[in-house]
Amino acid sequence: MTIHEELHRTRSALLALEKSLMSLRNHLGEHLDVLRLLDDLERCTSDLRRLEDQVHVPVRGELMVIPDDDRDHGLWGAGDVDHEGVGAPGRRAP
Repeated sequence: MTIHEELHRTRSALLALEKSLMSLRNHLGEHLDVLRLLDDLERCTSDLRRLEDQVHVPVRGELMVIPDDDRDHGLWGAGDVDHEGVGAPGRRAP
């Protein structure tokens, strides 16, 4: 079974448990143990959601190799790149 199938199976089990606990709460009322089980279910659902978010993070692609040969400095504009991040000479902050 793949991890996505396992996550789906776990999600389905939590939904079935929620349905059963709601039925118990309807029969027993606001019983302390039923409320505690509902709190545990909420925590499990939250933990599963975080796990699903982590699993759905895309895997990094292949490493891109950037050659060390000389670059075309004409692509960098009219020389203002030298001042990038520190401001251009003669300019003042507002």
